[in-house]
Amino acid sequence: MDLFDMDDVVGGPPDECSTPLKEWRLKLQAGTLTRNDFIEFFKKESPKYFDYQNELDTVKCMFKEALAKEEIIDVLVEFMLGDNPKSALEKLRLEGNTATVCGKVFKNGEPTYSCRECGMDPTCVLCVNCFKRSAHRFHKYKMSTSGGGGCCDCGDNEAWKKDHYCHLHLDNRKNPLESKIITEAVLERSEICFSAILSFCVNYLEIEPNASLQCLDGEDMGLGLDGANYCTVLYNDESHTFDQVIQTLTKIAKCRHKEAMEIVAAIDREGRAVVKCDTFKSCNDLKTAIENQMIPATGLLANPRNRESLRTSVLHINSVACQQFALQLLSWFQEFLVRHYLFRKTFSELVQRKQESFCIRHILEYDVKLWKTARTCWHRLLISGMLMEYDNKMVLAQEFSRRYATIVEDFINDDHDHAFSIVSLSVQLFTVPSIAHRLIAMEGIFDKLLHTFYYVAIEKFILNRTLHFSKNIASLTFFKRANYILYDLRYLLSLKPDVLSSELRTGFLEGCKALMRVLNVMQGMESITRQTGQHMDYEPEWECAFNLHIKLATTISQVIEWASTDKMLLHKLYKMTVRALVSNNFIVGAAGGDEVEARSVAGHVASCLVYDVLVRPVSIHLPLTRFYAGIYLHLEAHGLSYDSLVAETEVLNIKLTPREIIEPVLCTHAMIAQVAAGMWRRNGYSLLHQLYFYRNVRCRVEMLDRDIVCLQIGASLMESNEFLIHALNKFNLIGWAQPNYETLLAESSVDEEFMRQLSMIDEFLELLIVIIGERWMPGVSLVSEEDRLRKEIIQLLCIKSYSHSELSRALPDTTGGNSDSVFEDVINTVATFKKPVGADRKGVYVLKESLYDEFNVYFYHYTKEDKSKAEELQRERRKSKKELVCCPPPMLPQLTPAFTSMANILQCNVFLTICTLTMDRALDIRSRCFSESHVQKILHLLGFAIQEELSEHYPFLSFYERAQQYGILDKLEELARCPRLEAHRDFVLWTIKRFKDMQAKQAPAAAAGPSGSQRQSMGGEELPLTSEEQARKEKETRAKLAAERRAKLMAQMKSAQNSFMKSNAEMFANSDLEQSSGSGASSYRTAPTMGGSAMEWEDISDDSLEEQGAAALAIKQNPACLGPNRAPYQAQENSFKCILCFENCSINPDGPPLVSSAFVQTSRVILTTPGHYDGKSGMHVSCCGHVMHYKCWQEYYSNEESKEQRRHHRNRLALSHGHNVEFHCPYCRALSNIVLPVSEPLGGLIPGHAAVPPAVGGGSSENYLPLDCFVEIMRTLAGELAAPAADSTMWQYPSVLRKSNVIGDVAQFERSVQLIEKPQLHPTCTDVMSSFNKALQNAMLSQQPNAAAEGGVGVGVGVESDSPYLVFDTCSYTLESLEIYMFTMRKPLKVEMPMRHQTCTTNLVRACSLYSCWAPHRPELAAKLLDTIFNQKGTSVLEWDCFRMLVQLNFGVLNLMLRESEHAFLPSGSMFDFYMLQTMFLANVTKAVICFDVEKELAKRRAKEEAGAQTEFSQLAYVEQLPSKIQENMVAFYRSYNVPARMRQLVQQKKLAESEEKQNQSPNQEQTVVIPCELQHLALMLEHVRYQMGSFLRCACLFYRCMTDVEFPDTFPLEQPDRFDLMCQYLGLDADMGVYFDMETVFATMMHNFASHPHVLRQAEQCSLGYGDPVEVLPCLRPLPALKKLFDDYSDLINSVSDIFCPNNEREEMKTPTMCLICGEVLCGQSYCCQPELGNMSVGACTHHAHSCGAEVGIFLRIRDCQVVYLGRGKGCYVQPPYLDEYGETDQGLRRGNPLRLSQYAYRRIFMQWLGHKLHEEIARLNDNANVAVTQWHHM
Repeated sequence: MDLFDMDDVVGGPPDECSTPLKEWRLKLQAGTLTRNDFIEFFKKESPKYFDYQNELDTVKCMFKEALAKEEIIDVLVEFMLGDNPKSALEKLRLEGNTATVCGKVFKNGEPTYSCRECGMDPTCVLCVNCFKRSAHRFHKYKMSTSGGGGCCDCGDNEAWKKDHYCHLHLDNRKNPLESKIITEAVLERSEICFSAILSFCVNYLEIEPNASLQCLDGEDMGLGLDGANYCTVLYNDESHTFDQVIQTLTKIAKCRHKEAMEIVAAIDREGRAVVKCDTFKSCNDLKTAIENQMIPATGLLANPRNRESLRTSVLHINSVACQQFALQLLSWFQEFLVRHYLFRKTFSELVQRKQESFCIRHILEYDVKLWKTARTCWHRLLISGMLMEYDNKMVLAQEFSRRYATIVEDFINDDHDHAFSIVSLSVQLFTVPSIAHRLIAMEGIFDKLLHTFYYVAIEKFILNRTLHFSKNIASLTFFKRANYILYDLRYLLSLKPDVLSSELRTGFLEGCKALMRVLNVMQGMESITRQTGQHMDYEPEWECAFNLHIKLATTISQVIEWASTDKMLLHKLYKMTVRALVSNNFIVGAAGGDEVEARSVAGHVASCLVYDVLVRPVSIHLPLTRFYAGIYLHLEAHGLSYDSLVAETEVLNIKLTPREIIEPVLCTHAMIAQVAAGMWRRNGYSLLHQLYFYRNVRCRVEMLDRDIVCLQIGASLMESNEFLIHALNKFNLIGWAQPNYETLLAESSVDEEFMRQLSMIDEFLELLIVIIGERWMPGVSLVSEEDRLRKEIIQLLCIKSYSHSELSRALPDTTGGNSDSVFEDVINTVATFKKPVGADRKGVYVLKESLYDEFNVYFYHYTKEDKSKAEELQRERRKSKKELVCCPPPMLPQLTPAFTSMANILQCNVFLTICTLTMDRALDIRSRCFSESHVQKILHLLGFAIQEELSEHYPFLSFYERAQQYGILDKLEELARCPRLEAHRDFVLWTIKRFKDMQAKQAPAAAAGPSGSQRQSMGGEELPLTSEEQARKEKETRAKLAAERRAKLMAQMKSAQNSFMKSNAEMFANSDLEQSSGSGASSYRTAPTMGGSAMEWEDISDDSLEEQGAAALAIKQNPACLGPNRAPYQAQENSFKCILCFENCSINPDGPPLVSSAFVQTSRVILTTPGHYDGKSGMHVSCCGHVMHYKCWQEYYSNEESKEQRRHHRNRLALSHGHNVEFHCPYCRALSNIVLPVSEPLGGLIPGHAAVPPAVGGGSSENYLPLDCFVEIMRTLAGELAAPAADSTMWQYPSVLRKSNVIGDVAQFERSVQLIEKPQLHPTCTDVMSSFNKALQNAMLSQQPNAAAEGGVGVGVGVESDSPYLVFDTCSYTLESLEIYMFTMRKPLKVEMPMRHQTCTTNLVRACSLYSCWAPHRPELAAKLLDTIFNQKGTSVLEWDCFRMLVQLNFGVLNLMLRESEHAFLPSGSMFDFYMLQTMFLANVTKAVICFDVEKELAKRRAKEEAGAQTEFSQLAYVEQLPSKIQENMVAFYRSYNVPARMRQLVQQKKLAESEEKQNQSPNQEQTVVIPCELQHLALMLEHVRYQMGSFLRCACLFYRCMTDVEFPDTFPLEQPDRFDLMCQYLGLDADMGVYFDMETVFATMMHNFASHPHVLRQAEQCSLGYGDPVEVLPCLRPLPALKKLFDDYSDLINSVSDIFCPNNEREEMKTPTMCLICGEVLCGQSYCCQPELGNMSVGACTHHAHSCGAEVGIFLRIRDCQVVYLGRGKGCYVQPPYLDEYGETDQGLRRGNPLRLSQYAYRRIFMQWLGHKLHEEIARLNDNANVAVTQWHHM
């Protein structure tokens, strides 16, 4: 392959001597080929592919990557691999040695997976492809999204405990390392090319303008400084906001806003952008102007750099071209290296050459000079080239370690995010255990990291050998960046070695020395002194110190863990710590801190250090002391002890006494106690914040927990009495512990100081309880880490039931992120998991009943709130179980030998003296320093002592004997009888009981002797009752007293009654006589009145029955709301209460008008089915139903409007001025933007018809015009309205009746349409309806920017925005939406609707009906509607939305026939209203018959039968009994008009014709194919029609129920679906389908008219034979709306978008892929790159999409964040996503990363909110919360 045939090489252009490829090959043979030949080629060629255009004030630049690859890179590959590079690469792929390590570099936002079971640490992750093919898919895995820059660890043996490889990389292990394709010659050529690539890229990819000068060196490189050959380039930084840069570009570079946004998006994405191409002078002037501009600082940015100028440079165009090509070259090179191990080997050898400009050292150090994309390209190249093989990785790690200090300093001074810095490579190197250990041993990296951190981050803040952070923002930002060193330290120590080599031990100890230096300056940092006299002037800085602690805490724990594995290491570290403590002079060695004074209590004397916390500085931060405590715990395991080590340290003149060990911690705890007692109030909030974090779960492991261990060490090393005296002294309680304290107290007054003293006693006793009781710590007691975790969980679950996430947040992470498996094992042993019920609930853990006995009310991690909650719960639980109502102390675990002496505290003299003094003072009524809580705590301590004695762990413990000496039992028995201690009596009784148990064990004779019975005490008195027994006794006493009192009262009443009867004996005698004689008469009198009314009603009924025959009987059986059998209107109660002024009000024409707040919105909810309603939207109204006076509302509204306008301005939400101002219902806070008039029932407005149905009132149905007359009148009216020079007199009904030749008089017509005098409405009612119409227009116009043909809803009549038809369409759309909502909820019509639905529909229909009487008429629209329905002009029945047209017909036509304003046709259920319903019903039946597909129906039936379901022809019996004439008519109608049947007929006919042609038969003998139609087919058709009519009939029932106020009959079902026949009866329609096919009726004629429309007749030919466009059929039964079907497993969803690219940038993947849940489209969410225009405003892709897809409202799922967003008009909110983990919890932002599954409950809740048009309301409700951050939602 190294010998080339020159003839095969393609010849170059004639003007050149040869191609570059030929030249290179010739030079190679001659041995003169160098990398410069390639570099010159790159320099010369790359500018050819750079193109720019100046458009107005902006410049558009592009680099033609595809051409550059073809002309430059492909030539290079051909040179390396030979003449056929494609086949060589293919063979190389088939050889298969890509790598056994995946090494895929993650982009920002890409999904990653880690295995909780197998990962060595949380940084070990897999890419999607490896995860899918690995065994980890079936383990407990964790999902997250990458911040960019990391790589996949598949195939890395040190990253996983098992299953190291996925199937793909497992196969790669079998492949050989050598290759047949990559020969020595290929490698030789590759080496030259690689070095050229690296050299070229290193030289050109720098921000500094020296690159420009290099480009000018050549002779043919441009036209000097005068030509327009220069670019001003603007670079990215992380300190200026988008808006600031946009402002600079528009102001200084004079860009248009849209272009400025595009440039900013490019800068953010790429790291830089060209903003101008011109001469050097103009480009340089722009650079200077940008740099000189002062950008105003925003309050949001905590960054000093935002005061600096933006970073710009002026570059030659050729230079920019070279840089762009260099980026492309690096990206290609990275992909090329992945192809084979030998390429990577060559690359690594090259970059290890120290003298080269592209050596690793230079690449690492010059990273900071690059911009974003260039950095990323180099990082990816290093990952692919150096991290795939272990040796290369080690080389990179060593070089990285040596340059670490320089790299980190550059990073801290830089302003790019960590992900875009070379420092981020540390996670790839330091987390590999073998590399980490090698670096610690050989490179001293542990020491180097801490040394760097010390000098870079904290040295400048050291004052007097202690840290003090300054209170300015600069230090915060700079400090945050320096903290990344501590993250690296954490990675380095994350895995401790099993065995330490001497080098590793030495390296580790060097690091520990550096750590000691850091801890030394942290000891006592941010110390505080108590403020007296006046309040602190300003809050001191405290956050930096805590941030430092939080970052360092894990490292400290890791160091202690490492030390615990090796005796020699532990030994040396202990001595190092002691030396550091002795040299540190905070508190112990402070000036005057070594003074001592003697203190005595109970005859014991101790020399205490004099350090007054009230006046001297103290600190929360004591890391050195705490580190010592951590180390001390591990001494015993290695056979070391304090005493043996003291001897060693004393030789070195280093002595650390126990007193000195505990002193700093005691001072801190004394300060904490004083804060609780209110003695540090003047020190402000910063101190309270510090104390909060001191106990907080994030800090307490290395703070509070270590402090308690430290005090326990002191207690175990010191004599018990001495230890207690030290503690008492520090709390200033020596005086309190003296017997004469009360007498001294009597002389002083009770002041605030005394109250503080009581609080200090409480705090001291609680600290004592904690020191003795909190020993669930490995090293203090014989317990493990699991036991400690178990105790923590038990205590938490005693407060309340916790969900999984709450519990894991409440527990400290002591294992560096690997605690999940341990935590889950422990939790399952102590608690049971209760699964969630319903969509909103979480599953919770409940503590097992048996473990409540382990509850400790004084648990040291409880806050005061937790303690009171847990205590209350425990007391209630014990009360319900009829146990003693108290919280006794639990049994304690056994102490380790080193801590055993701590138990002695419980029997020492000082302890017993404190106990007896407290009990004596409790018994002494005159005592002033008594507090119930003191006694409770003393009882708790005594409980501990008794429990410890009973456990028999400690032979030296003889608490019983000591207690007898102090007379503890007697005092306890006295306390049990003491009335002052009522609340704690049960606790006293529990203590006595336990004491007796101990007594029985220690001295059985003593226990049995003095008291014969259990309840006898020494003095022979009985012990008091428990609180439970006492409560029972009190209850019985109270019941007894109440019974006595009742009996006494009854006796008094009886005697009073008797005396009254005696004094009025005469009166009683008379009444008895009357009663006996009048009993018959009264019953006789009352009977006729009752029976009378019944008789009268019966008489009327009988008369009417005689007159009308059987018709009235039918009415009685089934009341109808329309037609001849219409039920009478019954007046209803219509009184309300105004929700604003609370006055009673009712609807009447004279009274003030009433309104109800409503919300109008554009909607596409029921129009989302693709194909049928493209681009159409409707108007929907919702209403809460609360009534108010119009005047009251106007006043309320004006206030709300001004408030809302102010809010608009503040939140910058106003998208358009056309929007209706939103307000909330004053009563229920429902979102509203208009009001609906509340009018009286329409039946009440019709005089004479108010109570009587038409047929009954008029005597006979002959008084009305029949249906055919109605049709004729409508046809005539249509013609008159459409006449060109139409005069309104032609439309009047006398004229129309005359022209239509209808037989019948005018009175008949007037009765049929119910002509009435125009209802007198209040003037403001018309204003309300006008404003309602205006609001609808506004809402419609706001939909215009993106809707070209808005028309109306559905199809048919186009509606202009100012016509009354808009109101009528809104009514029909709202009713249709409600019907679909109820159907989806499975609610039949009879079920009581919510008030908001009922009042909304009723008010809307009544308002439309009244509005139709006085609305401005639009004859041309009415003419179009009537022509369409009655004259077959316009669209055919296939395209009609029949219900919408019915509403238009009802409201928009009849009133055109009146000229004078005195009368009106009020739509309220007249005969003409009934005829309109019949017409549209027939139209819908016709459509159903036309569209019926018998084959489909039979196929469905067969499928059901195969599934085992019962199928029968329910209508077959009915069809069989129909007269044969009607059957024939049905068959004829089916054959004539049914489209699917005719389509099949035409296809068969065509086939027949073709086959006849083949047989050469003459065309004259053409045969006709007959459409088969049997009775079964007819039965199926009728079933189909009845089913298809369901939606129309339900809508019609709702509509006419609101119009006529006739209630649904009781026969309507309450649980089953609504029945066709019952709905027909209610609407007055004939449910007998055969009637409609009887040719003698007008019904059949009308159906033939509808079906014979030319469009219908052509439909079959157009569909089957394919000529012309067939009509888009609108189905009778509207398809049910549905949200997008989602993947069941969330990982499948996130993987599905992992390769979707941003539509505006093919190189970048979408950062925030966002799925529209309505249509399923995936958009680029919340990004400046995709910002289309809406109106005159640039908006985000989601906002734009929501406008067209959901009519201004959208539901979006942000896939990588697992968040659902509701997006409305300029507003939005986040709601709970439908994906839940196994614990029933969501995980927004993937913080926990548990596997998530789709919850159908949660998804249905989102669906129902959308279907019920509640999204706007939900957005408003969630945004009402004051804590919601202001978000610019329109950018999403």
